[in-house]
Amino acid sequence: MSNLEKYRDRLLRCTRCGVCGAKYDYFAGIFRVCPIVDHSPGFEAYYPRGKISIATEILEGNLTYSEGLAKVLTACSTCMNCAQQCGSTDTKGDPLLNTARIIEAMRADIIDLGLAPEPYVAISSRTEKNYNPYAESHEKRTQWAEGLDAQFGKSNIIYFVGCTSSYRRKEIATDTVKILKKLNIPFSILKDEWCCGSPLWRTGARKLAEKMAKHNVEALKDAKTVITSCAGCARAFLKDYPEIVGDLPFEVLHMTEFLESLMDEGKLTLKEPIAKKVTYHDPCHIGRELLMYDPPRNVLNAIPGIEFVEMKSTRENAWCCGGGGGLKISNPNMAINVATDRLGHAKEVGAEAIISSCPFCKTNLLDAIKKTGSNLEMYDITELVATSIRA
Repeated sequence: MSNLEKYRDRLLRCTRCGVCGAKYDYFAGIFRVCPIVDHSPGFEAYYPRGKISIATEILEGNLTYSEGLAKVLTACSTCMNCAQQCGSTDTKGDPLLNTARIIEAMRADIIDLGLAPEPYVAISSRTEKNYNPYAESHEKRTQWAEGLDAQFGKSNIIYFVGCTSSYRRKEIATDTVKILKKLNIPFSILKDEWCCGSPLWRTGARKLAEKMAKHNVEALKDAKTVITSCAGCARAFLKDYPEIVGDLPFEVLHMTEFLESLMDEGKLTLKEPIAKKVTYHDPCHIGRELLMYDPPRNVLNAIPGIEFVEMKSTRENAWCCGGGGGLKISNPNMAINVATDRLGHAKEVGAEAIISSCPFCKTNLLDAIKKTGSNLEMYDITELVATSIRA
């Protein structure tokens, strides 16, 4: 049975109005909706509405999956802005037509049918073999922590690092550890941490994602609180894992939430000034997916010397960075073009630096900065906190 079947009733309710692809509301900061539209061949199949039509026709038996269709389905960052702007909600207030989830269901179908594009096959095989999507040695996963006197094993608080911070954006992992140690917070790191499974879930490899989730929940079962500095990991734990294992036996906090709670309790004071005009880019994983809009802004505004400015499209209307949902591995040029759009939003408000709280966002925005020769700076929020904190 198609993974789409659970969405049949919702798909049939779509009026094909097209708001998911194009909407303009100056006062709400909505100037476009789908980041793919302007960087695609322009055919309806690349629009959210087109993908809704494709899904409906597949369910009705009027269309079958093919390698060509599978390639079209990779052109989406699953940013969920289309669902945000649709306006149709169910009785719980959740998006009635969540195109991102529908696209993920179709991607799961193409995996099951053996039609997955090569980048999807590669990310699955690498993760299955090495427990990370980068084909890096699992034994070297914690090399970044050498010299930091980090503790490994069981404790009440576990820092779940994530693959990208472990292998690519190591500065986020090291600064997170420095912050926790500076504040004398007892914590440990897992020696046998596996990929959270988010990249697999987004690209349709659900069975393998479930394997990752079950392993991690078992490894973390004795913890009271799990902290992660990765937006993708936070989203996986809080939204994907409950679908697989039910209620989690531990609390999960994104690092920005944890830092905000420490500030509220008077346990964290940021004193070292950072004289910089910055703007904040909302990661889709903790923004539209988890509604974490205030914690990062509250932390940034607590840093002395920071001049904080908002981009026009922000919070629930934020423009995607283009780095998630499997887009960067399957359509790298499109991903960079989407990130370049975001750089333009930051330049419009005169920011010197873009701050985010997701290693995927940092990677793709940095790549766009390098490609375009932009003078914008890019930081994860942990880097600024680590600089400003003073015991």
